[in-house]
Amino acid sequence: MKKITVLFGNYGSGKTELALNMALTAKQTHGDVTLVDLDIVNPYFRSSEHRAMLEGKGIRVIAPVYANTTIDVPSLPPEVNSAFLSEQAIFDCGGDAVGAAALGSLKNRFDKNRDSVRMLFVINTMRPFQQTLEQLQSSLAVVQQSARLGADGFVLNANLGKETTGEELVAGYKIASQLSKETGIPIQLVSGTQTALDVFKAACPQFKGEFFAITTYMRPDWMENT
Repeated sequence: MKKITVLFGNYGSGKTELALNMALTAKQTHGDVTLVDLDIVNPYFRSSEHRAMLEGKGIRVIAPVYANTTIDVPSLPPEVNSAFLSEQAIFDCGGDAVGAAALGSLKNRFDKNRDSVRMLFVINTMRPFQQTLEQLQSSLAVVQQSARLGADGFVLNANLGKETTGEELVAGYKIASQLSKETGIPIQLVSGTQTALDVFKAACPQFKGEFFAITTYMRPDWMENT
């Protein structure tokens, strides 16, 4: 994993789950790890909600001024800039135009550190507005335009929460591969539980990118019966 990993994508793509897991994994081999929560709009899946757990493991968390309140104002704390000095920094970014604009406000910093930055667009074809090639093309275009930053790669993270079997990744791979062909942006990473990844590896041996096994932290109680 490069020094700075930026995760962006639609609501429900699982980018925050990835951000948490990447920060925890990075901490196993690096002393200085920072997770930056730039999801200033989404009120439900903010990685900063897990601040206590992360900070208890020695991971620094930087969040918007109004994160975890009923106020959603695009206000980034000054210490965001210090994340660019960390050994490992993971940015969890909002997937709509406003959230992407917050990411774009840091464009100059990303440009100056471009050799150390990996921009990843997270895809979950099991979620609304991410289920077809056309929907993904539209979402990617909106985020890239608002952020003024282009994706280096895609993360296939197709899942249905606890109901995931791994077949979701197999089905999602077909759509993600189409998007990759149309845009020229590679699928760099396939993520999921180890069980789901094992199913995917058996069904799609042609994929030669990275695999990233995750542990579920983000599913809240209010979703258990939905």
